Amino acid sequence: MKPSYLKISLSMILLLMVPLFSGCTEFGTTYKIAGEKPIVTISNTTHSTLVLDFQLAVGEINLEAIPTASYLVDVVTRVSIREGSDGTLEASEEVTTTSVDTDTLRVQFDSNEQGPRVDYKYDFWIKVGGNLTLDIMFDVTTGEIDTDLADASLTLSSFDLEATTGTIDVSLSDLLLSDVSPSIHSTTGSQTLIFSDLHYTSSTAWSISTITDSIDLDLTDSLPFSNSTVSLSFEVSCTTGDITVDSTFHELVGFSITASVVTGTISLPDTGSSYTSINFDTALVKYSFVLTATTGDITFS
Repeated sequence: MKPSYLKISLSMILLLMVPLFSGCTEFGTTYKIAGEKPIVTISNTTHSTLVLDFQLAVGEINLEAIPTASYLVDVVTRVSIREGSDGTLEASEEVTTTSVDTDTLRVQFDSNEQGPRVDYKYDFWIKVGGNLTLDIMFDVTTGEIDTDLADASLTLSSFDLEATTGTIDVSLSDLLLSDVSPSIHSTTGSQTLIFSDLHYTSSTAWSISTITDSIDLDLTDSLPFSNSTVSLSFEVSCTTGDITVDSTFHELVGFSITASVVTGTISLPDTGSSYTSINFDTALVKYSFVLTATTGDITFS
């Protein structure tokens, strides 16, 4: 009897694997790749500010900085269509570009779909050149956001990421943040955030949260003189999941931590639920962390 049981099991496994080979599946819905929209490439112009405003029902947004690029921005759009839908590649939405003024260019996309039966899945690969001020607003209902910006010639003046169901991965390095209040929020999905040697024009408050899943923050500040007298605050909250902060600070950077959990453990550089570095009062740069989890562990090292 064992061989027949094995045959049935293998048949069932193969049957379940069919959707994986016929398209991509997003939370129970299968999408088949239909093709790509025409690539949107804007060559270097007089614009010094680039607004990226993308609103997706289902899909991915991948953003990358290319300092040596000859273009201002380059956008590749791949469209997938839900199985059983009458949607077509030609009928899918397109990226639009608008010259707001001589200094500002807006690149915008809205999938214009809501509800449980979303016909289109959009995957974006966005590349930006150097020497730009960026206003970034990404909102994905179901999918992923992946942002990788490492370019000292870039300035962030707005940075708002939101994913209802999906992951957020952010890597920022050597950027200048100018009068910005960054926010990164998700409902169901993990966040992996890497911030390295960021520069600030003024005191800045970060707001980071997820309801279900974990938040991993890797933070490095080895250049305190570039941020002299700046105070930076990080409010990080998670309802169900862990918060982990790995920090590497210059000796002239001071920091304080306040952590609270309802069910879970707290691990800080010292025992208890709060910690303040001995140089905090005299530090050139001050970091303040408020870490809150309802059910989960908080670790700061």
